[in-house]
Amino acid sequence: MASGTPTLLLHLAWIVPLALLITFMSSPRFRGDIAESRVRRLLAAGLEGSRYTVFHDLVVPSGGGTTRIDHVVVSKFGIFVIESCYVRGWVSGSEVQAQWRRHRWGRATRLDNPVHANRLQVEALQRLLDYPAAVFVPVVVLVGHRGLKSPLPDHVLGPDRLLAFIRKKSRQELTPEQADRAVQKISEAQLRSPRGWASNRWLLVRLLLVLLLLAGLWLAFRDDLARVVGEIERASERRAAPEQFHPDGTRKTEREIWEDSLICARSADTGRCSCYEPGGDPADVSAETCRALANRGSILER
Repeated sequence: MASGTPTLLLHLAWIVPLALLITFMSSPRFRGDIAESRVRRLLAAGLEGSRYTVFHDLVVPSGGGTTRIDHVVVSKFGIFVIESCYVRGWVSGSEVQAQWRRHRWGRATRLDNPVHANRLQVEALQRLLDYPAAVFVPVVVLVGHRGLKSPLPDHVLGPDRLLAFIRKKSRQELTPEQADRAVQKISEAQLRSPRGWASNRWLLVRLLLVLLLLAGLWLAFRDDLARVVGEIERASERRAAPEQFHPDGTRKTEREIWEDSLICARSADTGRCSCYEPGGDPADVSAETCRALANRGSILER
């Protein structure tokens, strides 16, 4: 019993890091990173750098504190303030409700209305830049949701509509000088994101969990893996050199391979049997072995 306990623990070694990894991947923080990364890639791939300036993970002063903004796009067509949110399932709610409902697997849960957070972000950026409210365009991007059960404002959209929504704004709201001044002012006022170190830390945690999971799987299944790899290698060798294996798949000994290479013949009249090397030299084998090799067809029996 005592000897079996370590083996059992080794076979369970991968379960703990797997459970921790699943918990981490289902956390709001990880899902928020998924949403931000998706929007970040879309903006990088779909917006021309000559017309749009993009900021990510922006932290700006706001009153006596700070406000964090996921993404800001500055252009002469307006300043787009983007809140990215990861939501699974169907979403229902209204622009004025404090919380929305998320419907998934027949169960409804609540989430904070991201439109409210986006509105606060717009107000903070407006106070910083001191531009008219009409210049700022709020945008809420819902990543991962299946659809909306109730009508929401046009600026609440899925990632597939984000670039079209931005490009649709074609009326000039800012002069090139005003847009440049906004970029400069945001760059100067931007504070270091408190999530910067946290993001690196969580990335290291995620990497550590993956490494622990791989190590646990190796400890638990290394013997099985070695057996499977060995079987694959033997199958490959059998295909390449079938003469070195028995019909049941076991490998022949060097003696058996050598005997198979001999040229053996037995005289039916005298009963004498002789075996020769492929080069013609006589082979030193017993009469019984010689007859067996001749009978099984090393060379046609004579």
